[in-house]
Amino acid sequence: MKRLIIATALLAVLAAPALAQRKPYSVMSDEEKANEKVSQSVDKQYRNAIEGTRKDATQVQVDPWANMRGAPEQPKKKN
Repeated sequence: MKRLIIATALLAVLAAPALAQRKPYSVMSDEEKANEKVSQSVDKQYRNAIEGTRKDATQVQVDPWANMRGAPEQPKKKN
């Protein structure tokens, strides 16, 4: 039980700086709210662009050594 209390207190101490970096939406001024909306839309566009490149990369297979290899060998026919 003592370990649980210590672990909870430690997590609370570590989480406090991370949560303090962002203001609550109700406290922001109108300009800050507009900037927040702009940054969210830019972030959404960025994520969509990254997602688009991931789909393209998985579908296309590129062989950079293709022009260095010879023609594929044909199996020899048995007579």
